[in-house]
Amino acid sequence: MEFMRYKQVDNPTHEDRMNMVRQTLKEADREDEFLDVTRLLKPKKGITKIIKKNEGRGIKVCIIGGGLAGLSAAFELRKVGVDITIYEMEKERIGGRVYTHYFDKKKKLYGELGAMRIPVSHEAVWHYIDLFKLNTKPFIEKNKNGYIYIRGKREKNDLDGKNVIQKIYKQFNLKEDEKNKPWKDLIKKGVLEEFYNIEEGLRKEILEIKKEYSNEIENLDKLSIRDALKGSGLSEGAIELISCLDPLLGSFYYNGFIESLMEQYTVDYEYRYFIEGGMVKLPLAFYNSLMDKNPNEYRNVKEENINRVKWENDCYVTSICKESDKKVSIGYKKGKSSKINTEKFDYVICTIPFTSLRTLEIKPMFSKEKMQAIKEISYVKSQKVLFLCKERFWKNQDDERLGGSSVTDLVSSTIWYPNSKENDGKSKSVLLASYNLNNDSISLGGMENKLKTEMVKTELERVHGIKNGYLDKIVESYKTIEWINEPGINGAFAHYMPNQKSLFSYYAKRPEFENHVFFAGEHISQTHGWMQGALSTGTRAAYDVALNIKKNK
Repeated sequence: MEFMRYKQVDNPTHEDRMNMVRQTLKEADREDEFLDVTRLLKPKKGITKIIKKNEGRGIKVCIIGGGLAGLSAAFELRKVGVDITIYEMEKERIGGRVYTHYFDKKKKLYGELGAMRIPVSHEAVWHYIDLFKLNTKPFIEKNKNGYIYIRGKREKNDLDGKNVIQKIYKQFNLKEDEKNKPWKDLIKKGVLEEFYNIEEGLRKEILEIKKEYSNEIENLDKLSIRDALKGSGLSEGAIELISCLDPLLGSFYYNGFIESLMEQYTVDYEYRYFIEGGMVKLPLAFYNSLMDKNPNEYRNVKEENINRVKWENDCYVTSICKESDKKVSIGYKKGKSSKINTEKFDYVICTIPFTSLRTLEIKPMFSKEKMQAIKEISYVKSQKVLFLCKERFWKNQDDERLGGSSVTDLVSSTIWYPNSKENDGKSKSVLLASYNLNNDSISLGGMENKLKTEMVKTELERVHGIKNGYLDKIVESYKTIEWINEPGINGAFAHYMPNQKSLFSYYAKRPEFENHVFFAGEHISQTHGWMQGALSTGTRAAYDVALNIKKNK
């Protein structure tokens, strides 16, 4: 059945977004699940209904980490008058894994080293985008003028996949019934058949956090993505082909299949947006509001009931300790000093990744289940390379090529074109020249910067069919990041290995120290790697603190 694609507009309203979600679910024959999907992705609202607007007076709350999870938790808790201190390791940058790099002072030429797109279903993100009145534009995922460069063969990425079937399929040992099937249909066979085999009433468990899951979900949690593709009947040749044509998926072959099901359930794959001027505008909006004595975003909250937030940047937290008076003591170092300072709090919200929490002294230890989750939950390695180019070398007179990507089996993996025309009067533009994960990230990310950028330039030339050395005069500047090496972060995002959802999702989220230490961040959500996970858990942790304040009054 043919469906009309819903037209994406700039700055979509809530109604626009819900129409897009409903349309995508309808196309997937899942319209009956609309209420479950949207309910599970909504943010918590109405913290002032839990306790009165000044009932938090005298309560001290510490937030470890100044990314989106910490910022949103502070934003909500500030409405009820608590004293908030945020410890952030970065000295100058705000936003955690939201990281916009600007190449010019006017901030017209920029690229995203971290989060770069927002699915319309992610309502926790859109709640704050709307609140802060940030401008958004469609993120273009597909472009027929992008290239596919696989095993030395270069073809245009036509949307129906005919070029790939005719020229690239021959490089792989495919079964007869696979040789003329579009590669996206091969992926659907490997992923969607298993998804639709799940009883409709149980599918919501994919996104839920429960102590125990149904046998059906637990069995799916045992599979890796490669297991699922193999179990669907795909040949090894088809599995290898998919890993080349969708290198980001291929990087996760030995990770949990349940992660793919999470994104299918929330229809993350359609209708995405970006924040005009840089994704960092969202964390900066939070920060500016928190530093404002009387923020516009707080409706019906009197100025005298709003405490100032203490922002301690350039601070490295060293310990979380439970005291005999039910307080929680935080140890931290400031700047380059080796001196360990301590401060007591009534409640703590820990938002830093488990890879960083693992290095802190915790006394007494959290529950054995929590400590196991901290130690074992898997994180993704990722690197990106941005190029500031003197001209858009990737386009010709008939090809504006805004957005979309090219893919390759070379180490660069994916190349992403800018979604809008930057304009500094000289036709300069910023290209995400390489975005890769896991093994390719290790291979490229481990190189010295000069060697790394030379390799990326060489691979770009091969993918785009231009002469060797041409980009030496085109690439004016660059910026690169390896998230595994970022202090205080140590990994791009959490991503379950087989069995980890069943083993750890409940205990990763559970509070510790008799409900005095709470946790937030994409790693304890079921939308790993997305801003949705950070914001939904940040607001949830704030509400849990408010509930405990009320309980203990």
